[in-house]
Amino acid sequence: MPVTRAQRAARMREMSGVGTDGVLRVTAAEARRLAIAAQRLVPPRGAPTRRGVLEILRDLGFLQIDPTNVVARSPLLVLWSRIGRFDPALVEGLLASRDLFETASLIVPMSDLPIHSATMRAYRAATSGQPTRFTRGSLEGAGGGTWPERAAAMLARNPQLRRSVLSRLKRDGPLPVTAFEDRAIGSWTSGQWDDDRNVSMMLTILQRRGEVVVAGRRRGQKLWALANGWLPAAAPLSGAALARETATRALRALGVATRTQLRRHHAFGTQVTRAALDELEGKGLVRRVTIADGARAWSGTWYAPGDVVEQLASVHRSWEERTTLLSPFDNLIADRARTEQLFSY
Repeated sequence: MPVTRAQRAARMREMSGVGTDGVLRVTAAEARRLAIAAQRLVPPRGAPTRRGVLEILRDLGFLQIDPTNVVARSPLLVLWSRIGRFDPALVEGLLASRDLFETASLIVPMSDLPIHSATMRAYRAATSGQPTRFTRGSLEGAGGGTWPERAAAMLARNPQLRRSVLSRLKRDGPLPVTAFEDRAIGSWTSGQWDDDRNVSMMLTILQRRGEVVVAGRRRGQKLWALANGWLPAAAPLSGAALARETATRALRALGVATRTQLRRHHAFGTQVTRAALDELEGKGLVRRVTIADGARAWSGTWYAPGDVVEQLASVHRSWEERTTLLSPFDNLIADRARTEQLFSY
């Protein structure tokens, strides 16, 4: 006897824990598995190829850059946890071919340039004394404490340093930081390791403004170039379109999350808004879920992608226990508060 659409839907509701009220209820174990699966940490592994690496980057949204290098650099460890053995030159090759590019703290897919261009544009406005809809906190975080107020002061005190850097790059770039003369009148002062590193911090500020880019490395040292001509032309997303895209991408990368957790996603989070989540929910592209750990429901409003029922069915069918090592900066556990709530450690 053929299975009707209603019967199939009822079976899916039973599998996924959907009640008659339409609220999707998942267990804490299922929430953890959704998060792990979204992070590409379940079989099948990614392929150790250019295409395989790029696919993982597009799913995760970013690799965090960190100078710590005991076993290997953090971006390589994140990929190793998902691919296994691979040639690190694949990442350098994707950067060289401009399939990937660097922000002040992340390696990101070039296909996401319209998203990151929006942040660059907002930072450029904020450091030029122009109004921006981005909140103060959303433009902090990356780049050695180069939040807008401090960066604006550095630019205002040192217009000649900015001009000389850009002029030299136009004439001779790409160049390492050591190729520039320090013409700063007012030194960069943060009370941290970067005090008086005026050229380095100017380059970081200009990178966040979208004026310069890291065009490669020579013996581990960044080579800087003008962004104009190196980055492809890409109209920044803005307004509601930007908020919808970033909310969708952040949720796909996290699997299940609260709005606060979505806003902490390094690549997309700062643009996520409640209005965007409500709109996506109304279209069925996002779904609210209740997560229960035994008899106790987790606090907060949790969201999952609109196809979460199908994702749960896939997880139930194909879940395999496996062990892998994670970098302390791995995307799955980078948000410490979320890690503690999901995994209780």
